Amino acid sequence: MSAALDADADANADALTTALLASAGVDRASRRGRPSRARALNQQDDSELFLEHDPLLEDSSTSGEDARDDEDGRENDEDVERASSRDVDGSDGRTGDVATVLALWNSMVGSAVLAAPWAFTESGVALGVGLAIGLGGVMAYTCALVLRYGVRGDHEDAASVCGAHLGSWARVGCNVAMAAMMTQCVVVFDMMLSTSVYGIVKGFGDLAKGGGEPRAERLNFLAAAMVGSSNSTDSAGGWATCTDSIRDAAKCWNPYTAVLVSAAVLMLLGSIRKLDVFVSMSVLGPFFMTYLICFIIFQSVVATPPEAPIEPYANFVTFKKTAGVLTTCLFSHHAVIPVCRANRKSKNNVRNLFIAYGLTLLSYTVPAVAGNFSAAYVSTRRGPHGSSRAANFLRVFPPSDYYTLSAHIAVTVQFLTMVPLLMYILRTQVIGLLPKLNAKTESTVSFLINAGVIALGSFCAAQPHIDIGVILSKCGAVFGLIFAYASPVLVHVFGRRGARHPWWNNLIHGVILALGVAVAVSQFTG
Repeated sequence: MSAALDADADANADALTTALLASAGVDRASRRGRPSRARALNQQDDSELFLEHDPLLEDSSTSGEDARDDEDGRENDEDVERASSRDVDGSDGRTGDVATVLALWNSMVGSAVLAAPWAFTESGVALGVGLAIGLGGVMAYTCALVLRYGVRGDHEDAASVCGAHLGSWARVGCNVAMAAMMTQCVVVFDMMLSTSVYGIVKGFGDLAKGGGEPRAERLNFLAAAMVGSSNSTDSAGGWATCTDSIRDAAKCWNPYTAVLVSAAVLMLLGSIRKLDVFVSMSVLGPFFMTYLICFIIFQSVVATPPEAPIEPYANFVTFKKTAGVLTTCLFSHHAVIPVCRANRKSKNNVRNLFIAYGLTLLSYTVPAVAGNFSAAYVSTRRGPHGSSRAANFLRVFPPSDYYTLSAHIAVTVQFLTMVPLLMYILRTQVIGLLPKLNAKTESTVSFLINAGVIALGSFCAAQPHIDIGVILSKCGAVFGLIFAYASPVLVHVFGRRGARHPWWNNLIHGVILALGVAVAVSQFTG
């Protein structure tokens, strides 16, 4: 029994390691040869593994003596490369730069795109663009630091990098923080999933009842429609509507029942031990995200005439929320090592990383700016509970709108494939922090973890005044401080053995750390 559980765990861990690569079009078979290749490459000098000639991150070039030492084993290394090439990607021993860029992009661009217009309203559109560019550059650099030290030491993730350079306490702390971050992700996804599940059923119901009136009329009466039939949990009727009209099944469907249905489905999916099907479906992630981005742009400035944004320039009172959300959006520090390991012999890893960050900036900034010119968004933001409604862009349109209904379906399918993977990672993180458990106890603990996080997500989803944008900003700032600012900077400054950095290098990295602290502290002040 124990052996079977270990085999399942190994298979699931392997599936999760390849999930991001699968989403970029690299299949499981393409990585079967990686472990033996990694062991062979470990025999080389660290400078051979990554960034040998990168002027951005290298402190000094490889000495002539090191180069001569590396030359001695070059023939054998080339033999290893040729022998393992077909195992790695079926062709030349690499997954390819394009696949790496797409995988990194997919690790950053997610459902937070629906909150991007809300975030730019908090800061003002012009200031939001400036913050995105500035924070994007800083986040890309610290992510490159994680990649540099991770690949050099042949580490599996950021926690092992911290453990190797800062001590075991840092590894444990990172694992605890990662478990908390996974909890936050599941909670937010549960809230958005409940919204979309409700929107799908209500949208089809309204269309079946002849709710497909002309588009212009729906938009003209948008504010009134959203008060009476919003896909949020403060819709009129509640449970009484269902119990008083039990024969009318449509009236029994309200946001609260959607929360319960979503919770039941997630509990069922979370109990599935074989995750291969979810990993396989993750290949649809880039398609869904591209569709959502196009949906926001189309609905905002193409389908209807644009309207002047609420905050066109700058709002220095609440721009701190934008900084927190952008930290969430631009976070790839957890994925950069496993993604780039498949392309680890390439000298283009840093270039690929910065290209991915550039694409991510466009993927968030363009819909964020366009969404602020949406007449429906502006109307909803200025209406009752405007901030909490507008934090999910799908909620500013009635679900019977054809385009909105299709977007709800895309979000639902993506969440139903991603949440089970996140729940598995969460269980693995939590159980890894506990003493060794037998199979029965581990199964019980896994069930309790699933039930607890889904209960928390369902509670938040059932509260109409809980603002997803605020959750993203606060949690993004805190976890960003840990993984995107503190960990890379501390490893770089204090984790280096043998030589010290110049004072100006330490000063620059100290400023980066201070920036992360300021963003995190600001979320809980004022």
